[in-house]
Amino acid sequence: MIQARPQSERTTTDLGVGIMPKSKIVLTAAILLLANLAAAAQDARFPNLDTQKLCRSRAKSSEEMTGDKAVSAKSFDTCMRSEREARDALVAAWKDIPPTYKASCIKPEVYSASYAEWISCLELNIDVKRLRKKQ
Repeated sequence: MIQARPQSERTTTDLGVGIMPKSKIVLTAAILLLANLAAAAQDARFPNLDTQKLCRSRAKSSEEMTGDKAVSAKSFDTCMRSEREARDALVAAWKDIPPTYKASCIKPEVYSASYAEWISCLELNIDVKRLRKKQ
């Protein structure tokens, strides 16, 4: 059952519209500020991936498809170089990537993550935004 506040606890404007007491406004503002700081801290952390594990898996798949161990070694080296370059690019741009883009593209716990794949996803988001602005 909802009970009305006593008249002494109510605050109203000249129009009779109820407003929050200052203490509740301050508390609400503090909660919102802390939530934003927590989100910013989460956003600031750059996720680290086990690129060696990823590249070993890709190299193994290449070897299984071709039956050639030399292809596996070259595939591993190429994968590691590509992931290192992609990681460096992401680290350099991390603070400038919008949180919404990070939320939709950077999900290491959801699927087989790769820095190169993340860059592709982020580039797609940028292209879609650019195309929408042209319309």
